[in-house]
Amino acid sequence: MHDQTFTRREILAAGTVGALMSMSGLPAAAAQAPQRRALKIAMSAFPPAVESALFNHTATRRVVPQMFDTLVSFDQTEKMALRPGLAERWERIDGTALRLFLRKGVTFHDGSPFTAHDVAFSLGPDHLLGPGKAGKTVAMQTLDTLDRIEIVDDHTVIIHAKGDDALLEKRLSSWAAEIVGSRAFAAAGSWDKWVAAPVGTGPYRILSQKLDVNIVLAAFDDYWGGTPPYAGIEYRIVPELASRINALSAGEVDFITDLTPDMFSGIESRQGLEVAGGAVQNIRSLAIDTTGPVLSRLGVRRALSLALDRKALVEALWQNRIPVPNGFQFPSFGDGYIEDFPALAYDPDLARKLLAESGYKGETVTYKLLNNYYPNQVAGAQIMVEMWRAVGLNVEIQMMENFAQIQRPPVNAIYDNSTTAIFPDLLAHAWRLLGSNGELPKLGLWQDKAFFALGEKLKTTAEPAERRKIVRKMLDVIDHENPPCIVLHGSGQFYAKRKDMAWLPGQTLDLNFGPFNAAYPRN
Repeated sequence: MHDQTFTRREILAAGTVGALMSMSGLPAAAAQAPQRRALKIAMSAFPPAVESALFNHTATRRVVPQMFDTLVSFDQTEKMALRPGLAERWERIDGTALRLFLRKGVTFHDGSPFTAHDVAFSLGPDHLLGPGKAGKTVAMQTLDTLDRIEIVDDHTVIIHAKGDDALLEKRLSSWAAEIVGSRAFAAAGSWDKWVAAPVGTGPYRILSQKLDVNIVLAAFDDYWGGTPPYAGIEYRIVPELASRINALSAGEVDFITDLTPDMFSGIESRQGLEVAGGAVQNIRSLAIDTTGPVLSRLGVRRALSLALDRKALVEALWQNRIPVPNGFQFPSFGDGYIEDFPALAYDPDLARKLLAESGYKGETVTYKLLNNYYPNQVAGAQIMVEMWRAVGLNVEIQMMENFAQIQRPPVNAIYDNSTTAIFPDLLAHAWRLLGSNGELPKLGLWQDKAFFALGEKLKTTAEPAERRKIVRKMLDVIDHENPPCIVLHGSGQFYAKRKDMAWLPGQTLDLNFGPFNAAYPRN
């Protein structure tokens, strides 16, 4: 999502955390701990808020996992298997209900006990619907099927869905399903004060945040999952990549985000530094305004895709470190992955044929482009323009300042997009962008009633073979029957760090510096 419920400056206006400590760095006690050191991270942007129900912004996802836990979790291997979180076990009652048995002895950062009442609040409308219960939070992208939370006792809950829901366990491990402290929320008295210093059960607790400067966390040594590996974490906001690299080289930080492939060799040539990261559960695509006079033609949209040599793009821009998927899906989707779905075709001859049949006469196709909002965005656009020119497509780049400009109607263009699988299933991935309540339909750029009906049917279908039939039909629509976008390639998240810093990347945008990271010995 690109729009926000309220501004970052409004969120932090209360300034309630300023009295807790100086915002210039980690507390002295944490820095002096001999067995653990403080971790310093330079990242490119400040989160709109460290509250997962409100935002799925990349910067938010880099901080939130340190502060909060979900009831059910994913391991961060390629299989993305479910594992216990704040619920030590769970069992299905029927297709619409799940009983969860909560961990005992878990405490929040404010010292209050974790109970079923916190689950009911965190997954209820007072929290999930956001300020004023506006219903505009990102939580509704994947938690909209939740109906009610039944409290059995202090450590047992039954979560009811609105109908049959085969994905209920996965939804409870997804973004926005993090559990927050209900007592702390009530004590804060307002959303503004709450988001200034939210309270969770995670391995680190917030000490301060200063807009566009830093966010400071301290280890929560009463963490149920074990002792946090670091005394604390400071996220420093350093927008320029060159400045982040210089800070890492000078030893001012231990870890930097958003490294581009052209910087890999430079990092790897420096003693004591290394590149980390890789492909994540995210697909880069080009959204299409299918209502425009040119882009409404199916042949033009298909030609835009068929003209692209994606393997050449990935080799030139990403050193072959990211995948080209077979359709809008990932292997981690398990039973919902259509392994034999055709690869994204590169067929210039068919592209020319479809253009001729569509009556295309060289009309301009506008490509609304941001200046490297995504890594390698401009370079990739320039390469694609030449590929399109080779089949007779006249694509013209129009530089824009932000997504609000791009999406101002009438759009009548193509533009870059990025979609993360919040959990491993098409309903948490392509459906977020293209479903009946997804981004492109809400913007009025694409409609397909058959696709919408298939998605609604998929929500209540549990049998794997039947789900696969539905998913295949939905992928057919996206790929060639009525394409709303052009799938480009998978996405990667690349970082640079000190070699002596133990850390392993996961499969998502989330960063994990807690004791469950596989690089840290369990205690």
